[in-house]
Amino acid sequence: MTAVPPSSGSLSDDEARPVEPRRRPRWIPALVLAGAVAAGGLFVQKSGPADGVVATGVVVGGLALGGKSESEARAAIEALAAELPNRTLTLAANGKEVRITAGEIGAEIDVDASLAVVMAAARSKSFDGALRELARTRTDVPLSIALKADQLEVLAAEWEHALVDDPPFEGSIELRGDAPIAQAPRSGHRIDVAALTEALRGALTTGSTTPVAVPLIEITPSTTAEEVAHAHELATAILAGPITLDHHPSTEDIELVKKEHEEAQKRREEAEKRAEWRLPKKKSRMKRKGKRFVEEEAAPPKPEALQLPEVISVTFTKEDLAAAFRAKRTDKGFSVELDEGEVKRKLAPVVSKLFNPARDARFEFDAENRISIVPSRPGTRVDTSRLVDALYAAAGHPGRVGDLPVDKNAQPKFTTEAAQALGIKGLVGQYTTHHPCCQPRVKNIHRIADMLDGTIVKAGETFSVNAAVGPRTLERGFVLAPSIGDGEMIDTPGGGVSQFATTLYNALFDAGYVVKERKPHSFYFNRYPVGIEATLSFPHPDLVFYNDTNAALLIRCEYTDTYIRVKLFGDNDGRKVDRKVSQAFDFTDPKVEHVGNPKREPDEEKVKESGSNGFSVKATRVITFADGTKREEKRVIKYNARPRVIEVHPCRIPKGEEGHTGEKCPEKEDAEDGAGGGS
Repeated sequence: MTAVPPSSGSLSDDEARPVEPRRRPRWIPALVLAGAVAAGGLFVQKSGPADGVVATGVVVGGLALGGKSESEARAAIEALAAELPNRTLTLAANGKEVRITAGEIGAEIDVDASLAVVMAAARSKSFDGALRELARTRTDVPLSIALKADQLEVLAAEWEHALVDDPPFEGSIELRGDAPIAQAPRSGHRIDVAALTEALRGALTTGSTTPVAVPLIEITPSTTAEEVAHAHELATAILAGPITLDHHPSTEDIELVKKEHEEAQKRREEAEKRAEWRLPKKKSRMKRKGKRFVEEEAAPPKPEALQLPEVISVTFTKEDLAAAFRAKRTDKGFSVELDEGEVKRKLAPVVSKLFNPARDARFEFDAENRISIVPSRPGTRVDTSRLVDALYAAAGHPGRVGDLPVDKNAQPKFTTEAAQALGIKGLVGQYTTHHPCCQPRVKNIHRIADMLDGTIVKAGETFSVNAAVGPRTLERGFVLAPSIGDGEMIDTPGGGVSQFATTLYNALFDAGYVVKERKPHSFYFNRYPVGIEATLSFPHPDLVFYNDTNAALLIRCEYTDTYIRVKLFGDNDGRKVDRKVSQAFDFTDPKVEHVGNPKREPDEEKVKESGSNGFSVKATRVITFADGTKREEKRVIKYNARPRVIEVHPCRIPKGEEGHTGEKCPEKEDAEDGAGGGS
């Protein structure tokens, strides 16, 4: 600034200085506010947020809600919740980025919890709260956001491929050609999923668009370099060339086979003696001779030949060993293994030659329905768990030949003790129904019988036929045959299986077991016992029964071209069953249905189905238990009348019936009209 020289009447130096405006001390507003607060606190109360209104300056997820009503705030948060799945997040690590959406990680806003935090924000009546309210400062409150941890675990593994430069490595042995190459283990980094979860929640809570730094943690491999080196040594020895493993049967093995062959032969001879009275004196068959068939006597069945065990030998070529070779980390450490599927394919011809496979216990039945148990026994099998060690041992022998590891105590799946524990003592019920030969429905009856033959229902178990058999489809061996559908006979896969259901139901009925679900046919078929029969379809109606005895129940099915028989073996404690069926009552006449055929004359008709009357019966079962107590079960069975179907000209179909056209029937021409005069 340039100085001004003094003159007459001029201002003093102090007066000549420019006057700066006075600044108000920063403490004055606070002092004024303090005075107002001290004057009774009324000002603070009137300036605070009203009930049901969001406090001034409240921001949630980047959205300003101050001054809004509670309903308006809820609507705004719900809008945020709807938009959240589409919000984009950026993950960053090692100078790389991955973009994801909140929906991919299952992010969801808890609207109620978030609203509660918003409504409670800045409502303090303290001096500091009043200051914030008066100064209208911004108050950020967090959204309540949930993330799906299981989805994050899966996605984190994918993100690691894009973001992590040095993932940990457990080591491996790789094949290059047929040579094993060792790859040493090394430390590396993985995503810290727990820390990343919190970082993502924080970014979504605040609405931040800044890339989320992915937290990484260092991982030390559990595999050691020494383990990989040992596995490499083992792999090198195994893959060096072909290896042959042999198994030589012992004297004890041979004697056991002889003994079992003798026992089987004795059982066969005894069974033939017991069944001899049931066989024809002379068995014969038809043999083609030129263009004629002649009868010749059939040869008796030949006894099974004794097959003594032989030496079993299998050679693994280098190609076989390389195809089956696997090296991996297991609970026991890093190891060399052979793939089980590849080994089984190689051993399949050998397994079929095993002289003494494990044998399950089984039930046998004679002609008088006496039951016996053929005992189980341990057997021999190739022990694949010891196969790698056997190959390694053989690799060090001259000629690379060693012993095939065989387990001589391989246990059967179904032991003699397990069979005995079922408590099955003998025949408790059986029933037979008949049918004409060679119809498609017969194939379905045989198919379901084969599927259920040998079924065991343990004591206290409930058995469903539909659950055991499943849907009847062409792919599962059933064929098209007539069945009842919507009150009409139509062709469906599995048609006819109701005859099996009826046969099984009657056997259960007479044996005194508890039937929990059963539905009789809509129409009566005279091949079934009236009132005591069952229909079957999938998934309903079903046939379900409960084994209320202390013994298991074994289902046996026998059939020929003209009958199906179901036998039940168990122990029903000697209960006796009486069945009673009343005389028919409440008869109903069949409805007449017309089917149009324009080729038929108006005054002619043809009966397509004769129909039958409907009626009802009362079926009763009385079960007498061993202690003399009785249980009586009664049920009224109603059969609908089967319509009488008549084929007529369409003009004859009455009004109201399907196919009615309303056309008039053509008049029949007189046979003499237009005959002419000649003779």
